[in-house]
Amino acid sequence: MFEDYAPEKIFSLAGRTVFITGGAGGIAAGLCRGFAAAGARLVLVDRDEAVIARAEEFRSAGADATAQVFDITDAAAVAVAISRVKAETGRLDVVVNNAAIIVRKHFLDLGLEEWQRVMDVNVTASFTVAQQAAKIMVAQGSGRIINLSSIMNYVSRPLLTPYVTSKGAIAAFTRAVAADLGGTGVTINALAPGYTATEFSQASQKDFHDFVRDWTPARRWGKPEDLCGAALLLASDAGAYINGQILYVDGGFLAVTR
Repeated sequence: MFEDYAPEKIFSLAGRTVFITGGAGGIAAGLCRGFAAAGARLVLVDRDEAVIARAEEFRSAGADATAQVFDITDAAAVAVAISRVKAETGRLDVVVNNAAIIVRKHFLDLGLEEWQRVMDVNVTASFTVAQQAAKIMVAQGSGRIINLSSIMNYVSRPLLTPYVTSKGAIAAFTRAVAADLGGTGVTINALAPGYTATEFSQASQKDFHDFVRDWTPARRWGKPEDLCGAALLLASDAGAYINGQILYVDGGFLAVTR
């Protein structure tokens, strides 16, 4: 009566392949720990060769993990990489569009090339990866696409115009693709982390660190591992009826005001 609802079954990723961009970064490391624990085969992608060591770290811990090094803004390279995964594993089950960059500059001083670079990495590359993956997923009748948005698709701070715009675009993109892929067995959702302590965050700046800690009802910054549960929900059978949604994982940051 209850077997079909056992957590070890509905959250399992055994035999499934997860392709994650920005694989050398801190959030990716947190997500991949959860995916590996659920039995997934990991394909970590990054333009930074540090992703090779990250994959080796996971293999040493017992995970099935490989790395690919290329620039995700190269559409041809994306197509080759995803085709390679299909050829080597026979399927593609989960794609995580995690790669992103930030340019911190006042709107009046922002260069067009800086704006375009953020859009290329954060938005256009997500489109390319998702589209290439969806072609395989639709053909196999199932798949999960998880985009990384941010609380910055809902609020903003100074000096972040390109980043905030890109994360808002990711939220809209997620809803739009869910509509187009209706009935295919493929879902697409977005995780929207709050302030998370990684190598790219400003957690090391004491004043800002303390502001975020004191404002957030959880009374701390997020850790990459805090995203594991939400990511597993969206990647597994447990989240099969969740589609086109933005799931905030922010310790309650957006829930309060003063």
